[in-house]
Amino acid sequence: MDRFQLQFYNVVAGWVKLLEPAYLLWKPTDSDYERPPYMTRTEKDKLELTPDQELALITKEVNDSDGFDIDFRPFSCVFNYHPAILHSCEFSDDETETCEDLLKRLAQGSLNDHNGKCGTNFEFVKIVKATYHFAAAIMYLITFQVKDPYDDKIKLFQTRVLHADNIRTEYVFCRPQPNQGVECIGIIKDVYYKDVKKQRLE
Repeated sequence: MDRFQLQFYNVVAGWVKLLEPAYLLWKPTDSDYERPPYMTRTEKDKLELTPDQELALITKEVNDSDGFDIDFRPFSCVFNYHPAILHSCEFSDDETETCEDLLKRLAQGSLNDHNGKCGTNFEFVKIVKATYHFAAAIMYLITFQVKDPYDDKIKLFQTRVLHADNIRTEYVFCRPQPNQGVECIGIIKDVYYKDVKKQRLE
C-alpha cells in the first residue's frame, strides 16, 4: 500500500476502528533521512536487517499486538509507528505538560468512558508505555495500569485514542490487555457475587 492509497484509506468511513498497517517512511540512505530521538542505533552500528526485513518485522509486531507492543530497538529505518517518549513535551505547545501528562489525560478519559458504558469502577494507576501514528490527528495506542476493585490488584489495560488538542478526541476502544493471565472484573466482590446470584435466579 503506497502513501496515496493510505491517504484514501484514512478517509473511508469508520477507518479509526481499523488497525493502520505499518509502512516505511525513510531509509538511512534517503537524502532527507533524520534519525528520530527514540532510536538507539547510530550510524556507527552495523546494519543487521535490510529495510524490507525491518518492514516485515514491524508489520508482524503491529499485527500481533494491534500496534501496542513494538520493539523499536532493531530498526534503523523510520516507519509510521513511533514510541512515545514519556518525559518529552513533543505533543504540547505548553512545556509544562509532558507526553506522559497528555497520555494520562487520554487514558483516564477513555477509562471513564469504559466504566460508564460497562458499569465498572476500574481506577487509573499509571501509564506504562504508548505508541502513536499520524492519522488526520494523532492515534495513540496506550498501555496503562488500573486497580481492579474486585481484588484490589493492579492489571493492564489498553486504549486507542484519536486526539488533536482543542479539535477532536475520540476513544476508539478501551479494554483489558489480552493474554495477561488475570481476569478483570471491575466491580467490588460483594456486588459482583450478588449480581451473579441474581442472574442465576432469573
